[in-house]
Amino acid sequence: MCDVLDKVENKGKAEGKIEGKNQMALLVKKLLDQSRIEDVKRASENEAYRDKLMKELGIN
Repeated sequence: MCDVLDKVENKGKAEGKIEGKNQMALLVKKLLDQSRIEDVKRASENEAYRDKLMKELGIN
């Protein structure tokens, strides 16, 4: 039973990582499309700023 729960938990973590990567890629694309290079740099280093930009750009 524990093996099954571990597999389900690990699958959820993996899916969360993929979703996070896709969101970051979309954020970078949208910022680059707007020539917001400094925002890309800052977002890569600052999680709170990255979250702010994602809300601003409608990335959930």
